[in-house]
Amino acid sequence: MAKPVGAEKKRKGSTPNQVFGRAVTEMRLSRDLSQASLADSLGYSNYYVGRIERGEANATCDVMSAISRYFGLSIGEFWMFAEKLSGKSSHMK
Repeated sequence: MAKPVGAEKKRKGSTPNQVFGRAVTEMRLSRDLSQASLADSLGYSNYYVGRIERGEANATCDVMSAISRYFGLSIGEFWMFAEKLSGKSSHMK
């Protein structure tokens, strides 16, 4: 079996797209999923999921919701995970 895409990269992100994308990559890899299998499960193209993971795509709330739900989290829980990965903390209470 081929190595999952992103397995060798530890992305750092400063923009919200990059922070979210890194979290998607980390969550996907923790489940030993390929980009293609995640994309297929979500109903999106592998190309689009790759762009999300690299922080190149501006994911809509619907897409963020679908990804979060796939991993059994709310959007808020997913963002807390993403912020922990990036070393950022939420200033909103």
